[in-house]
Amino acid sequence: MSDEESENEFTVRIFMSTDPLTVREDANIVEVSRSMMDRGVGACFVESDGKVVGIITERDIVRRVVAKGLDIFKTRALEIMSKPIIAVEPTATVEEALQIMAEKKIRRLAVIDKNVLVGIVTISDLARALLKRIEIVNGFVRAATRELPMYA
Repeated sequence: MSDEESENEFTVRIFMSTDPLTVREDANIVEVSRSMMDRGVGACFVESDGKVVGIITERDIVRRVVAKGLDIFKTRALEIMSKPIIAVEPTATVEEALQIMAEKKIRRLAVIDKNVLVGIVTISDLARALLKRIEIVNGFVRAATRELPMYA
């Protein structure tokens, strides 16, 4: 495997979750929360006319709805979502995705390919990617430094 092929292995495509949860912009917070709970996810994207226009996280619900005492049946996804969507392409490297997350102080990125939402990548996904890279490097180091058999 060439260095270029090895580098390509560490793209967002390899580590992202596919089929991200989406909700309608007019969904109330109870519907949003139930959808997230049913799927076992901590975030969902908000759609309007088939386009992704925002993201809602569990933290958004706590800070923008619960802490403010808003009515969970009347408050709509559109009212509390974060926008604009911050995204990467599936071909982005793990390092590029981490850089964007650090700059924007976020924990999740939409993965968009040709204007279509194809996944989500989280800081945890990228941490796993880095651990995998460390394991690979450690394997190379062990292989390169192991003692060769002595021949008489």
